[in-house]
Amino acid sequence: MFKSKSKDFLAFIKNKKIIITTHDLVDIDGLVSCFTLKFLLRSCLPNHEISIYFSELSKSTKSFLKNFSVKFPEFNLSYEKDFNVSKADVLLIVDTNKLDQIKLKNISNTSPLEIPYIFIDHHYLGNKSENKNNNIKSLNLIFENISSTAEIILLLFEIYNIPLNNPLKTLFIAAILTDSGFFKYGNNNTIQNASKLLSKDIHFQDVLILLKKDVDISGKIAKIKGLQRLKLIREGEYLIGITNVSSFGASIASMLIKVGCDVSIVISKEKNQSRINTRAKKSVCEETGLNLAKILDQISKQYEGSGGGHDGAASLTINMESDIIINELIENIKEYL
Repeated sequence: MFKSKSKDFLAFIKNKKIIITTHDLVDIDGLVSCFTLKFLLRSCLPNHEISIYFSELSKSTKSFLKNFSVKFPEFNLSYEKDFNVSKADVLLIVDTNKLDQIKLKNISNTSPLEIPYIFIDHHYLGNKSENKNNNIKSLNLIFENISSTAEIILLLFEIYNIPLNNPLKTLFIAAILTDSGFFKYGNNNTIQNASKLLSKDIHFQDVLILLKKDVDISGKIAKIKGLQRLKLIREGEYLIGITNVSSFGASIASMLIKVGCDVSIVISKEKNQSRINTRAKKSVCEETGLNLAKILDQISKQYEGSGGGHDGAASLTINMESDIIINELIENIKEYL
């Protein structure tokens, strides 16, 4: 099924001007998926006009990009910072399956996207896919059982027998590691995919060095404040940790799991917008059936927000005060625990 669908996908974008993009605050999986997809399409569709657009990179992605560029200076990592719809006949959106999670300059979130677009993603889809006329749903490559979007692109490389050079292998390993939480949220296929990319020239520890980043003073302060403000709710044998910080919400949510919480909820507020990051231990999800992505997706539809992710790691952005949302979120989580 994947092979036939991928061929239909390639046939559709043939002879079209292509823009590849991903969600705002691009993480490493989004970055890698865009660049490896562009490399693949250049191999399959030579002489096509293909560009990459990013709105803003996350701090960890900027750090990785800098380290990678030093190690592989010959690899082209250029991208555009302005989205020009006139340059494209089709838009390929990776590492998200929701249009409102990408930020297109000069195009309002309420304005319809006038060109066809296709999603390539591994996040929870919900009961309904993107309900927009220009989404070519039949060509969406969305597979929730795969640990990273980069692994979907890797499958395409295998289908079309495109050889991988060392920079590409390094990119793929970095994406697999970071999006699986260094295998904590992965499965057997995740480990096998990373393993087959390693070689005498590509060492696991070398990739870890590229992913290493210094925690600046603001990140240290956020972690301390997150712990100082921590509130615990005990539900049976499980602990739900709730805190609030102004930034670094995702890393604080992961930190709370490391220090002993079974489920973590971190609230960040910016002006009229609230961002909620959640995490849960993999064992808790397996024991109870808890799926944070499903819960946040349902809440986002109810309150017109944007939410999704995975069973053990999901987030929600909403343009309202978070108190009502948090209470509802906690009650939904308790139903599983």
